[in-house]
Amino acid sequence: MNPLSSKIITGTTGELLVQLRLFQYGVQASAPLADSGNDLIGVKGDVFKAIQVKTTAVDGSFISPENRMYHILAFVKLDGEGDELKLDRCQIFLIPKEIVESEDFNKNQIDRFCLNADLVDELFN
Repeated sequence: MNPLSSKIITGTTGELLVQLRLFQYGVQASAPLADSGNDLIGVKGDVFKAIQVKTTAVDGSFISPENRMYHILAFVKLDGEGDELKLDRCQIFLIPKEIVESEDFNKNQIDRFCLNADLVDELFN
């Protein structure tokens, strides 16, 4: 089998964590069949959202997607050392695209977008 790069492992881990955590809040999220540039499509009721996932394992620096069409940026901060991932300590932030692209958006204030039931309801209503 072909080896996986650390970049692919990190990105895939972030996508899987987002899928699992969204499922906890009633959102079915899945990768599109074709590589369209969207990482996940989330569905809750009759609402569909394109989700761009950016994952960091190193220093937690915010990563903003370039030239992508999406509704929600899922920014994932992995927590762990070496090959050990502490799943309960990983953080997921769901940020609407219009906020990410806003001139007023302060990357140091993303805590208000930390994944929770109220935020999911707001984004998928």
